[in-house]
Amino acid sequence: MRIFARSDIGPPPDVQSRPAIYAGNHRSLADLLLASIAFHSWGLPIRPLVASSYFRKPVIGPLLGRLRCIPVGGSEALELATAEIQAGWSVAIMPEGRVVPVEDWKADGVGQLRSGVGRLALETGLPVVATGASGTEAFWPRGATGPRVRPWRRYPLAVRSEVVGVIDAGSPREATEVVRTALVRCVERADTATELMRQSR
Repeated sequence: MRIFARSDIGPPPDVQSRPAIYAGNHRSLADLLLASIAFHSWGLPIRPLVASSYFRKPVIGPLLGRLRCIPVGGSEALELATAEIQAGWSVAIMPEGRVVPVEDWKADGVGQLRSGVGRLALETGLPVVATGASGTEAFWPRGATGPRVRPWRRYPLAVRSEVVGVIDAGSPREATEVVRTALVRCVERADTATELMRQSR
């Protein structure tokens, strides 16, 4: 991936306790690849939860197992996440629940989140880290079977994170909105980083 893209990962999140819940936006299948680079760079033991249908896709499917991703489907996602947490792993989820079309995230960078991330945060009492990615939508557009490979062009990719911490909210939906607000800030910073990278080419 480094041959075809330039990655600006940003500093590691200062999470005081382990494990934690990492919540990221989802513009592209390349988000999974960029997340694995970020987690490796940060030296954090994190297992991403990924829809089982992605494991059957060409290109990305064979990579997911090697990246220690966990296939999930429907209502079992929270149970599997909780089991991994109890085993000592941090988990990463993309609470938009799908690769989001541009028109659904262009307003503020993030689509509508499903409330599962809020429920998981409240039920486990673990800190949440918002992780925003940018540039992946150009590198691997939604609906494409693989990334755009252009030897003369390295796509700028960026990740920015923010420690939300342990969330105190009255409902999963309220907790989810707390996560979304932080995620919007992270994505805005990541978008700024990729734009600066484009200008510096």
